[in-house]
Amino acid sequence: MSIDRAEQLKEKLTDKYVVVDSSIPELRRFANWTGKVKTVNMSCRALVEFDGPVDIGWYDINPDFLVVVDGPRPKAAPAVKAPAAAKPAASAAVAPKPAAAPGKSPLDAIRAQQAAKSGAAAPTPAAGAKPSPLDMIRKQQAAKKAEEAAPAAAVAETPAPVAEPAPPAAPAAKAPLPTTGPDGKPLSKLDMIRMQGAKKS
Repeated sequence: MSIDRAEQLKEKLTDKYVVVDSSIPELRRFANWTGKVKTVNMSCRALVEFDGPVDIGWYDINPDFLVVVDGPRPKAAPAVKAPAAAKPAASAAVAPKPAAAPGKSPLDAIRAQQAAKSGAAAPTPAAGAKPSPLDMIRKQQAAKKAEEAAPAAAVAETPAPVAEPAPPAAPAAKAPLPTTGPDGKPLSKLDMIRMQGAKKS
């Protein structure tokens, strides 16, 4: 029975232009498009291709929710965007950056620029106010440079190096003991020991 119904719908709807019933929530996305029925499947649902800008798929839709129309709806011309208004020259012009004074950091230059924009003078630390960490670092660096640039005369004199004592003189070589007596005869070992003991005393 469904096959006969499908064949009847195929003859009735194939290549016809249709629009969807926009009261059905699932079909509201196709409300502004015109579709063309390509065929009807065996489930008795129409395969419709819509004329969306990027949508080229076929959707199976119940024929009860389709209305046959004579042709595609005329598409609304895309709205032409108005050209953007030219920006005023005052806002387009970039204020020149103030040149940093010698000895000033980029942070000081930025503060001076902001003060110039607001029309107020650059903020100065009040008397007795606690200096910022940046000011303390600058003072430390300035003191360190002053110490490095101080003349050598300001540095405390170092004591002259003490001369090392001369090494003690080597002892004089001992005179060799005689091996012969006054009469020219060779001395015995006992006589040589006696002479050696007499020399030491």
